[in-house]
Amino acid sequence: MIQCIVYDETTKESETFCTLTAAKKWMRGRMKLGHEVSGQKYKVYADGDFVNCGSISLTGSNKSFVANTRQTKKGY
Repeated sequence: MIQCIVYDETTKESETFCTLTAAKKWMRGRMKLGHEVSGQKYKVYADGDFVNCGSISLTGSNKSFVANTRQTKKGY
């Protein structure tokens, strides 16, 4: 499962989303209000472990490599 955590640097609020689309929508809405926003993507496994998959980009690809896996092409 992918979990996205986004931060509003101006008001110090944070939100957690299960989809990248919803996280980007929240970030764009805050940016229209003139707020500074940032976000991180996490891959969460069934046993509770999680891996940081990088920051959320509003333009371009959000795919990244995850260390110590058998991954051969960008995903997540």
